[in-house]
Amino acid sequence: MSPATEEPVERREFLAAAASVFLPSTNKNPYLDHDYVGVLAESLARNRYEFGGIPLVSRALEHIKHYGNIDDVDGSRLQQAVSELAYQAALALYDAGQLAHAERAGVLSLELAHRADDTRAEARAIESLSRIAHYRGDAARAIVYARRGLAIPDLPPSRAASLAMRLGRSLAGIPGNNRAARDALDTALNVGGLSPFAEAAIVGDVAIGLSRLGRYGEAGTLLQRAADDIGEYSPLFRAQYLGRQVQAAIRAADPDLTTDRIALLTRAVPFVSSARVNKRVVEILHESAKWQHIREVREARQHLSVVSPRLPIS
Repeated sequence: MSPATEEPVERREFLAAAASVFLPSTNKNPYLDHDYVGVLAESLARNRYEFGGIPLVSRALEHIKHYGNIDDVDGSRLQQAVSELAYQAALALYDAGQLAHAERAGVLSLELAHRADDTRAEARAIESLSRIAHYRGDAARAIVYARRGLAIPDLPPSRAASLAMRLGRSLAGIPGNNRAARDALDTALNVGGLSPFAEAAIVGDVAIGLSRLGRYGEAGTLLQRAADDIGEYSPLFRAQYLGRQVQAAIRAADPDLTTDRIALLTRAVPFVSSARVNKRVVEILHESAKWQHIREVREARQHLSVVSPRLPIS
């Protein structure tokens, strides 16, 4: 198995790990088998990267239901595995727009990481809680979580970059913090030693923060780079970054780029099922309506509306 499900794992590697946990075990309850739980976490991560969180809601909630009494999660290896599973469930529920459930899963992940004395897992859970708080519109709480995570010593590069990015994006949501937000985003962007996937994700997420600061041209360039680089790893992330690039182009008053990026987003949307992507599409259709008189934009909007899910956004 991959040492951590921060990134997509190779299919062959995942299938080999999955096959191993179907063998007979002395533990009759598979949810108390750390190897089994680890593969469940890998499965949630793989499917979220590929399809988005909406199809995973019932599965994620079912997994978490088995840990109503965390005192039954005994031993550091099981605590670490369940913490990882709860973390992946939190991200799937967050992408599906189930924010209250996502926060509860994130808190469970943090508590078990603390019990296992695993500071890296604590940082991971804290980052998820910062992400969820920011998406709920609570920038102040998101900042508190991000700073708490950054205070943990010996963070791996990907986590340090992700927490700095979370801090920057959250600061950008509070007036008067532009300089501090930019500094945090620059810190995230300049962290070295990242894998290609992690680097693409950081570039895309930093770009979203820059767009919030009004740096639309710079944000659009970085979002295009992120969307291009991350497509081979995650259709979900590609759709997210394309949507954000469309919005940056609209705010930069560039109808030609908007038309071009909407065309790419239209091709990406049918491959994922994500409340966040759905919300982005609704926003784009609303924000681009001002250019309805431009034929190219009008036609691009029509094509996007055809592929848009007719589902309520949570």
